[in-house]
Formats: sequence, structure tokens, C-alpha cells
Amino acid sequence: MVEDSINKFKYSFPAYSALYHLIDGMIFTRYDFAYKVIKILPDENDRNKKIMNPKRLKERLFRTIMVLYNQRIDKYNLLFDKLSPNQKGNLEIKKYKLVSSMEDEDEYSGRHMIYPRTFVCKKCGDLRMIKKDEWSTFNPKKCQVSGCEGEYEQVSIMMFCSQCGNIVPFYYYCEKNHLIRLERKEKDALASWKVRCITCNKEGIDPFRFPCKHKDKTGNIICKEEATKFKPLTIKEGGIFTPVVITSIDIPPTENVELKDLEYLLLGLYLNKFNKISEKIKCDINLSKIESFLRTYKDQNIKNMMFTTDPSLSELSSEEKEEEWKKKWFIDIIEKEVENLKDDYANVNLENLNDYFAIKGAFSDEEADIMPYDKYLESINDATRKKMLKVSFDSFKKSFGIKNITYISNINLISSCVGLICGINKFYEPGFVPHFNPIWKDDRKKEKMISYSYPFETEGILIELDRKKVCNWLIDNEILMGMEKPTTESEATEILLKIRHKTPEYNALKTLIHTLSHVLIKRSSLHTGLDNDSCSELLFVNNAAVLIYATSNINIGGFAFVFEHSLMDWFREIKLEISECTFDPTCIFENGACFSCLYLPEYVCSEFNKDLDRDVFMGSKRYSTPYW
Repeated sequence: MVEDSINKFKYSFPAYSALYHLIDGMIFTRYDFAYKVIKILPDENDRNKKIMNPKRLKERLFRTIMVLYNQRIDKYNLLFDKLSPNQKGNLEIKKYKLVSSMEDEDEYSGRHMIYPRTFVCKKCGDLRMIKKDEWSTFNPKKCQVSGCEGEYEQVSIMMFCSQCGNIVPFYYYCEKNHLIRLERKEKDALASWKVRCITCNKEGIDPFRFPCKHKDKTGNIICKEEATKFKPLTIKEGGIFTPVVITSIDIPPTENVELKDLEYLLLGLYLNKFNKISEKIKCDINLSKIESFLRTYKDQNIKNMMFTTDPSLSELSSEEKEEEWKKKWFIDIIEKEVENLKDDYANVNLENLNDYFAIKGAFSDEEADIMPYDKYLESINDATRKKMLKVSFDSFKKSFGIKNITYISNINLISSCVGLICGINKFYEPGFVPHFNPIWKDDRKKEKMISYSYPFETEGILIELDRKKVCNWLIDNEILMGMEKPTTESEATEILLKIRHKTPEYNALKTLIHTLSHVLIKRSSLHTGLDNDSCSELLFVNNAAVLIYATSNINIGGFAFVFEHSLMDWFREIKLEISECTFDPTCIFENGACFSCLYLPEYVCSEFNKDLDRDVFMGSKRYSTPYW
């Protein structure tokens, strides 16, 4: 819930959509006006779910911020200072203040104000920008021009510079403080707009002819490129600023694991690289045990006590004592296996890999709440129905190239907004670099940054493709070069796990699972009771898998229902949907995806609608062999 800082109007948003509406500087529209969020209040009452591993989260978020911000500076020759890895400490993770009830008049999560404060009389065209100290006396129902009985409306236009990223309100003024008139022959045709001072000018002039001089709010030059003409943008949610939201899996704490080793250690756990430790301690090795070993190993008090009280260490040199201390807590084994993994999995997107393993409960001491469909079939008591469904599922998997489908009833996710994209976001253009801004604590100093993170629990369905079929598809399309087709599932898994980030084979595999995800989300309302605005996705590229999960703040069990009652119906006819688009043949000829067939709202798609192509399943333009 946000409160108007002046008139005390309140608007409420469901928690799941807060990250897309309630961010410092974000513009949203309600009823007749556009508003700007001016302050988000912190979680002082500890109502948010606890973030278990903030260290891992912070590493991921800062790296994303640094890459996006530095890319913008390089692309547009901006004079901002670039971010460097040693500035990670300048990022602060904040959680929203969640109100206890929408009916509680005394609680709200942030403040907003009407913005822009540019108004025009619908009758005479009187144009005014209302200053903050004038707002309390401004009456939009009464024109301030003598003799006019018109009413004011908000001018729903902002001005955007595509070179430096500046966004300013639409306005025009006379240095002599005369009245300004906005003449609009056609309200929706901006080319027909003219402004003029009713005292100084006889004819109207083009209000969009003025260039941006590439200066910030304090007058400092931020770009040395030539002055660029402003582009008018119509105010709408997501049209002026687009939030950049990163969703990740939360894992148990790892305070004593070095960040540079963390992802390799997690991978090693999943790949059973620490079985030697299991043999020595006579039980399974897991993340909490390794964390306890490292905690004790780093504790100087325990170490000093051991060195002075253990007779077996008394005659050893300092170096030998250190080696024995390492061996006692298996640090030598851990370090060796981590170094080996660094050689084997260089340039692999390990965070994404480990998120997949975390979804399946690999790093938790508690038993994961997961139900593979074949296990669900075994739980059915009706023998006839069980046999019928098993035959149908086997045929279904073969038809769609699927290994398995798993329902997960309790997933710990964290959605974090790390900044805003300013102005036009041409995500559909290859190589386009948006004007990304972090959420600065002080926009003038540009030192400290904020990420608003919202941890939540939800349900979802994990769809895993047949890894042998995926490898064969990549090889048949000559994307994965110099590779024999795998003969076993384990061979295929090893091939996929070592595909390097942003290589042609990685991009093709990402396009395959991303396209499947979008067509299923578009059909979600037919079977889950959740429309596509209440779903989202996580792509696990090296695992050839995608998680489709619910973002609704009210868990209605939509995915549980579809999993148990209409899983195969959910997929039915998607082959037909993928093969046709209203804008074919243009759509399939250009990139195989558009607003008509595959695009989803930005807050639903994890990749800004990039890496989508129906041709991965059709094999008619960019892929010689289709997946199906």
C-alpha cells in the first residue's frame, strides 16, 4: 500500500506485483492520474520471510547491476564512473514494509505523488506546471484563466533522450512568465501539438523540437555527444521505466564458504565429489556439514586449544600442524575437489546449475516437497486408471521429448529489483543496450545502491526435457560441433552440464526451453486457473529444464490441480499453436516470435522476451531439424 505524500490518497497492490510497481522513481497510473513513487519504507517489523543466504544473493545482484550499468556507460559514452567488483559493499539489500491489512488506515509501505505535475485546460489549452508549494491550492476542476470555465487534465507525456537516457516532464515556459497555451488539433496525434505564449507569439511552435543538452539535475554534463532531440513517451506502466527484477533460489546459509568457491562447492555436492568425506564420517555429506567443518576450521580459539593440548601435534612444525588441522576437518579434500571443478567447469553458468539442484532439494537437510509424475502414478490406488495414465504419459513424453515433469509444492524464491531501465526498451533488437540505472541511495553522489528483495514461497511445475534428444537435436542442427551422439542419459547429462555460457549451443538450448515455457504460460489460464499475469518462469539451460511457478499472493493450488488432473491436456494443441501466428509469414521469417504469438508481459518473462523462436519446433527457417 502506498500513500500520497500530499493528499493522503492510498492505493494498494498485491504483494507479488510490488516489485513491478513500488520502486523508487517508478511511475504508475490509477484512474485519471499518473503517480511517481518517492519513498519505499523498510521492513522494520520483520514481516518478510527471512532470506537464508544473503551473501550469495548479494553477489549475484551486484554482478548484474555492474554489467548492465557499465554496458550502458560504454555504449553511450557517458561520463559516469564505472562500477568495479570492489564496490560490492556499496549494495544494500532491503525488504519491503508489508502492511498487516489493507483495511489498516495507519499503515502503508511507501509514499507517492502525482507526477508529472503538468496540466492543461481541456477547454482553453492553458498549460501549467504546478510547483510543490502550489499543489495544496491547485484545483484541477477550475481553469485559472479568467473567464474560462474549463477543467484541467494531466499531460500524459514525458520526454526521453535516447542518447543519455534523461527523462523529463513535458513542459514549455515563457521567460517573461506569460501564460502558455497548448494547442492540440488532435489529442492523440502529437504531431498536431503546438505551444505558444499568448502574449509573445502569434503562431504556435513545435513543443518537441528542443534537444536534450545531456545534463543531469545539477547541471553537470553527463555525455559529450551532440545534443539529441527528445522523444515523447506516453505515460503508462512500464512505458517510462521498466523494473529489472532478478528471481533466484534461496539456499541454506554458507557464511564460512568463500564466495569464489561457493558455486563449485555446491556443484561438487550434487556430483558426489565429497564421497571420501562420507566414508570417513560414516554418514552422508551435505551442505550444513561442510559449513560446520569450515566454521570449526576457521575458529582460532579451537585451533589454538588443539595445538596446545594434543600431544600428537607437539613435535610437529607450524606448517605440519596446519596440514594436520586441515586434514582433521577435511579441508584438504574440499579444496582439492573445488580446484578440479574449476578446471572442468570454466565459463559454465554455475549459479543457474545450482539453482536447479536447489529446486530439487540437493542442498537442504529437509526432505524436498517434490513429486515427479511417475512417482505420482505409483500413488494411484485404482489399478486401471494407473495403467491408463502410465501408457498415456509414456506416449506423451516421447511425443514432446520430455524426460519428466515434477510438481514442487514449496519453493523458496527471492525476487529482487536491482534498478530501472529508462525510456524505450528495444529488447527485440539484437545487441540493444538499455539505459539502466541502479537504485541509488543518493542520485547525485551515485555511490550507495539499493536492491529491494522480496522472499516468498510458492508452487510450481518443473519440466525437464529428454537430454539425449536435446543433445541429438543440437548435433543434427550442427550447433554442437565435433561431438558424437550420446548413447546414455549420463553421457548426455555430462555434455549439457559443460556447455559454456553464451555459446551458440547454449543460446540454442535456451531458446528451446524458453519458447516451450512461453507457449505453456500463455495456455495456463485454461487449465491452472492462473492467468499468464500470475505466472513466471525460471530457465535452467544446462539442465534442459524450465520451472513455471505461481506469482499470485493467494496460492489457489492451480499447479497442483493441473499436475494431478490435466497435465497432458495442458500440453495438448501447443504444437498447433506454435506452428501458427497471426503475423505469419513475417513473424516466422524474421525471428519466430512476436507480441501476437509468444511475447509475455515484462514482469512475467525472466528474459525480456529475448531468446524466443517457434522455429526450434518447426525446423523451417533457422533450424534444419525441429525438436519435435
